[in-house]
Amino acid sequence: MKRVIGLALAAMLAGAGMAQAEWPEKPVKLVVPFKPGGTSDQMARVLQASLEDAGALAQPLTVVNVGGHYSIGSRQVLEAEADGYNFLIIHIALMGGEGTGALDFSWRDFKPVAATGEFCLAPMVRKDSGIETVEQLLEKVKAEPDTMIFGANLGAINHMAGIMLQNLEEGAKFRFVQIGGGTANFTALTGNQTGATVLSGAEVVNFTLLPDGSENPDSQIRPLAYTGSERFDGLPDLPTMKELGYDMNFCVKNWIFAPKETPDEVVEKFNAALEQATQTDRYQEFLTSKGFAPTFLTGADLQADLDATWEAIEPVAKQAAQK
Repeated sequence: MKRVIGLALAAMLAGAGMAQAEWPEKPVKLVVPFKPGGTSDQMARVLQASLEDAGALAQPLTVVNVGGHYSIGSRQVLEAEADGYNFLIIHIALMGGEGTGALDFSWRDFKPVAATGEFCLAPMVRKDSGIETVEQLLEKVKAEPDTMIFGANLGAINHMAGIMLQNLEEGAKFRFVQIGGGTANFTALTGNQTGATVLSGAEVVNFTLLPDGSENPDSQIRPLAYTGSERFDGLPDLPTMKELGYDMNFCVKNWIFAPKETPDEVVEKFNAALEQATQTDRYQEFLTSKGFAPTFLTGADLQADLDATWEAIEPVAKQAAQK
């Protein structure tokens, strides 16, 4: 009898090991807590295609967009089963939401997986606003504080960037309103519901240029500058904030998180697959076309980056909460 029990137990353990080794046995879900078209969505889609190009996963990666406030999609992953089939792609919004009090959970409540595709931003206005420079924008919101509506996802990247932007001129103040992510803010600015916002370089290209790289004559919005340390090749005529004499360098990584108790073995396997995806021609061409830095962080390097980012963004987020 003992021998039978021992054999049964060994079979069970072997079966469990085999099940673990076979991950993934079904499609893996990657939640984008924003509507389609924005930077996080574009990154998720290119990772999805690049994983397939590389043959890095035995099952497909399924991208799921969850609109509304980014807390909704983030919470879905936070509360999802930690079985290795639920992941979240997001950026500094997760920290901004904690710092402003917009979220009742933290980035620390997730398991960090990877960071990839660092991107920078561009302050935007309508072409018919009469504003053609950052200086003119700041002069206007200083002369008429709390009157220009700045579209944002409160507590998220565009809100943090707006705070940093107004801090460049003493007395300048936007009126921040909840709009959403990049696509929603593009729509609101185009529709004259807002007077300013920020978009990523990738979103500016997506929303204002034609496929051949020329300006879309139907676009009604204008980028004023770029928050990267160097000009974006996709928008070569757009000066950096530093070139214009402003101390604002603000670039953001896409972070992938999982539910806190997701097995380490699964995270390691997913990271290995993602790293393969980042080596594909498709992914590298995407980075070049969108002006993303070829960042890929995991493990201790990722944790150090998260800690440093939180240290930098927490005071800005607290200021945003006092608007």
